[in-house]
Amino acid sequence: MIHSTKRKFSVFAIAVLLIFTAISEADSGAIILNPTQQKPSGLRIYKNAFVKISNNFNSALYDLTVIEYSSEKRVLSIADFQSGESFEMSFSKAGEYKICYSSENDRRTCLLLDVLKAELI
Repeated sequence: MIHSTKRKFSVFAIAVLLIFTAISEADSGAIILNPTQQKPSGLRIYKNAFVKISNNFNSALYDLTVIEYSSEKRVLSIADFQSGESFEMSFSKAGEYKICYSSENDRRTCLLLDVLKAELI
């Protein structure tokens, strides 16, 4: 009986570890646009999950575009994204995307975004 309890606990612990690993693959659902605080690596979110995109820079960002990487199809375009503003969006198609924008003093900046298809383990 003790052996059976240990086995059930081990299976439960492995299941929790696998679920935690799957959840930790994607980011928190927030993308902060700030040319002075960029992550060097790409961002990841899940398909159909809402992500909040915020301008935390101290000035406006211009020509913000979200582009599907493989087809170069424009998904979203905002001409003038003011400091402190944010919006939410979701992606209905898995794949790679670029979020590009310009600031007053910097050249064009692009972030890579991987939209992952959620899968059961």
